[in-house]
Amino acid sequence: MDLSAFPYLQGNYAPVTEESDFGPDELRVEGTIPKKLLGAFMRDGANVAYQPNHYVYPLDGDGMVHAVYLKDGEATYKNRWVETSHLKTERQFDRLIYGSVGKLLEVPQDVIDAGGEPSPVRNTANTNVLYHGGKLFAMWEGGFPHELNNDLTTVGLYDYDGLLTAGDALTAHPKICPDSGDLITCTQRWDSSNYWVQIIDKHGKHKKTIPVELERKGIIHDLQITENYVIIFYAPAFHSVEKAMKGENPFMWEPERGTKIIAIPRDGSGKNVIYETDAFFSWHFCNGFEQGGKIIIDYVWINSIPFTQEQGTGVEKQPRRMYRMTLDKVTKQVTNERFSDVFCEFSRIDERYMGKSYRYGFAASANHEWADAHGYNCTGRYDFETGETKLWDYGPEANAGEPVHVPNPDSPREEDGWIMCYVFNPGEGQYLSIMSAGDFDNGPVAKVYIPTRVPNGFHANWMQHLTLA
Repeated sequence: MDLSAFPYLQGNYAPVTEESDFGPDELRVEGTIPKKLLGAFMRDGANVAYQPNHYVYPLDGDGMVHAVYLKDGEATYKNRWVETSHLKTERQFDRLIYGSVGKLLEVPQDVIDAGGEPSPVRNTANTNVLYHGGKLFAMWEGGFPHELNNDLTTVGLYDYDGLLTAGDALTAHPKICPDSGDLITCTQRWDSSNYWVQIIDKHGKHKKTIPVELERKGIIHDLQITENYVIIFYAPAFHSVEKAMKGENPFMWEPERGTKIIAIPRDGSGKNVIYETDAFFSWHFCNGFEQGGKIIIDYVWINSIPFTQEQGTGVEKQPRRMYRMTLDKVTKQVTNERFSDVFCEFSRIDERYMGKSYRYGFAASANHEWADAHGYNCTGRYDFETGETKLWDYGPEANAGEPVHVPNPDSPREEDGWIMCYVFNPGEGQYLSIMSAGDFDNGPVAKVYIPTRVPNGFHANWMQHLTLA
């Protein structure tokens, strides 16, 4: 592949071509892996298998999951492509067939005649990897999730016992209620403007659907729960499949419409509450909770839609900052304040406090400007009690991924857990960083070095008690 034309396929954004397996004797460990850690750290991401037709921002690329399994202070590593029907079809013909979300390609008739995947919209399965209801999923918000085995081999598309039907797309950003174990998720469709909140119980069984009528299909990437609400940001960001098929720029930003914040009652009763504010965009929430008649939302703010069809615009590099929004349930006023000046993304918390009052947020962060493609060389800790932001810098050339808070099973305190992320540092190598959530002054307590590179990717999670055996 010649990837030289694409900034977001250079450096540690470049794909890896091989699937690997490394046991404890092949993974060098610096420091000590806490023996209380029993489970797997997994991260999904885009990993192109064939020369792309178009690649501006890393929304495209076949899903690949990278996993480090921890048990008794030892580590094992695996990485595997998610075997989607689109990837299998391209392998069958040994060439690119399906285009970018920004420039779709018509599927050739000979591919369809040979039994290849007929949809021009690639299910990338590249955005998130989640363990819920005893099942492991690779997820992408434009289609069905893919079920995986514990060893990352692909089982296939999963429809939640018929809940999902042709055309449904399940979000890659659900939230798990720490009290009930329910998965609060949503479905959208390419052929409808509406949004459906879906509640899945802790056993993976569908409980409830809450429909939300919208005037136009928007790009709604994430959702947040509080005690009584599901919160979504309905920004004036839109995508047209028809324009993408014609080769036109399918991404539209219409700031004059403003951004609506929609509070959807979690029990499905009562009317949705809509708050309005000036236009902004957000990929990711950090957390949300209710307090004193107000809804508090912490999230990563971006001024406008951060992607386009054209290369070299720089829109994907625009500032991303941690913000705190307050929604007054009585006056309907919206207060939106910057919490930190640090460039950050991929915000996470101790998920035992999901939807509840909490203290710490964690995010991939940067303390310097980047050249052709933006990146994150730090893990940031955002203290919503004191207002302090602390950074651990892995090195000016390092790439640090989404930080996941892994709770200490013997303590309810956020600071007693660990923060895990993949780090690539030229000259040092690739490793899983394990850091104390309460100590951002002394760095990782353990680095698990991996002999192969783990490219920059998207979302990660800790799968408690998930093992290979």
